[in-house]
Amino acid sequence: MGSGRRGLRTAAIGAALSTAAPLGAQVTATTDLAFGAVRYQGFLGSAAASVTPGIRYDSRSLSAAAQGSYLVYESGNTLVQGAGAAAWLSPSVRSIRGELSGFGGLSRYAGEAVLGYGMARGRLHAMSDTRGVWVGAGIGQAYTSLVTAGTTELGIGAWTAFPGLAITVGATRSTAADSAYIDVASGVRWLRGPVEVNALVGLRAQSAADDEGLFGEVVARLALTRVIAAQVSAGEFPADPLRGAVAGRYLSAGLRLTFFDAGASVRTADERLRAELRLPVPLPPDAPELVLGAAAIGVRTLTIRGVRAERVELAGDFTDWQPVALERTRGPAWRLPVQLAPGVYRLNVRIDGGAWQVPRGATPQQDEFGGLVGLIVVR
Repeated sequence: MGSGRRGLRTAAIGAALSTAAPLGAQVTATTDLAFGAVRYQGFLGSAAASVTPGIRYDSRSLSAAAQGSYLVYESGNTLVQGAGAAAWLSPSVRSIRGELSGFGGLSRYAGEAVLGYGMARGRLHAMSDTRGVWVGAGIGQAYTSLVTAGTTELGIGAWTAFPGLAITVGATRSTAADSAYIDVASGVRWLRGPVEVNALVGLRAQSAADDEGLFGEVVARLALTRVIAAQVSAGEFPADPLRGAVAGRYLSAGLRLTFFDAGASVRTADERLRAELRLPVPLPPDAPELVLGAAAIGVRTLTIRGVRAERVELAGDFTDWQPVALERTRGPAWRLPVQLAPGVYRLNVRIDGGAWQVPRGATPQQDEFGGLVGLIVVR
């Protein structure tokens, strides 16, 4: 319940997208079964039952999802919906990333005309391991068999993350046909063991349709087994001109069936949260530290500090990914002079023949094989 007016959201918390999570690609397939009550503004309340299957793919740079929904109201009328969304993130350069995303869908109520909508967005993100900000814009189209209307969107937001918890806040100004409105909202996603809570509270601060006021929702889920979870949800939502939905409120309870969740058995609650929302995960505190310095003209000195070892090696695109041994200096430090022109380079380090790893001081990035490499910028 509630999916009838929300459609499909892109990548959950768009402001918190990053490739720094040390987790591989994730695929999740679910079906929600719910029964409850809904009341749309200007209409009588009605009981309703819904079936909502969905599938989602997440990697460090790409998210894609598809969802369908079939609702049957107390009157016997039905609402059928389908929606899809995708978001791609550029590689990060000094904690700055670009994002391109889009979503769209179709819906049909009681055999009437099909309503369609779609929007493309662009955003710019600046982030650290635990917080970030973004600014963006979007353009889209809403249509029926008789009418089409253009839509625009301008937004700004921020996010912060703690173990098992993500918090976002954002403001968006949207236009659709002859409607214009500003929404300010904050969301919370919390995971702890088998419990999951998603909450949203917002304010429509300005609207040409005179529907200003508070809105929000909460969804609580308890995993009973790896396949079945019980969930309850309730909310009040404003009108959505893009999707052609009127304002209303709902209350529902039901089950979520998870048919496939790649890697779920090896992820902690915090790893699940960060993988789903693509939040960055800090490098281990004992990771070696990389310092980029200057030597002779055109030569840079790469220094690895904080390492007590017998051998330290580095491999990067400037070594054709062949391991190169560093020279030991005073204290737990190792150095390598190398000719580097200004630009962006990728590298990893290895300690005493162990696993290749990203050093602190480099930006983690997913490579084409699903692993992590460190990104450095030479100026």
